[in-house]
Amino acid sequence: MNKNELAMNYLKGNGVELGALHNPMVTNKELSNVVYADKLPREEAIIAFPELESVVNDIVETDLIVDLDQDSLTFLAEREFDFVIANRVIEHLVNPIIFLEKLNANMKAGALLFLTVPNKDYTHDVNRKLTRYSHLRIERFLKTKRLSNSHVRDYLKNKLPVENVHPQTVKYFEKHGLPLSYYNGNKIPLNPLKRRKLFGYQRSRSIHVHVWNRETFDFFLRRSIDLYSLKFSIVEYLPAESSPGEMIYLLKKES
Repeated sequence: MNKNELAMNYLKGNGVELGALHNPMVTNKELSNVVYADKLPREEAIIAFPELESVVNDIVETDLIVDLDQDSLTFLAEREFDFVIANRVIEHLVNPIIFLEKLNANMKAGALLFLTVPNKDYTHDVNRKLTRYSHLRIERFLKTKRLSNSHVRDYLKNKLPVENVHPQTVKYFEKHGLPLSYYNGNKIPLNPLKRRKLFGYQRSRSIHVHVWNRETFDFFLRRSIDLYSLKFSIVEYLPAESSPGEMIYLLKKES
């Protein structure tokens, strides 16, 4: 079974997809109805992600404006969704443990959570260090909601080189006077003014705040369920052979 087959077979009824942007999950349209929740309306997302110009028609309309870092997600309880899709979303969040706790608190009993996350070794995060679980526990303890400069700095310093940047992003950066790199040549950091401008741009859109591989994310998820008494059970899990570039879990919220 692959990712799309898993979604087609299990996701039925009324559901919500978080942060779909241009890549909404494939579902059975005859058996499911999906609304889309994101922190930006479609027209603002088009501006924020210039690299998506070639697929701009695929960017979905935002039905619900939600900031997953800031909001309580009580809308899930109010709408009583049958399923929630978080497809490559959790790596963008400042506080992933609290995100799981908010889902646990607001999803109805029996609802399904379709959760996926990219394996860092197959992304532009390949040079970054794996996120440690102790770090995530500290973020939870501090109830962190705001993306720190240290996270942005780690992302900018360790992502793939400038020559890998999408051409449309280069044009956007040039138009708005944004530096393409954290460094101003010869590994010298940008001056504070340019650095602040670059950090502000990255904070306004969405970066990979945390990074995992298959082993560390599996530990993160199972340890969080156990440690924080989350009422999630794992219904399906796709092995590395069927999804080498990402980790895919189907979870059920128990009563």
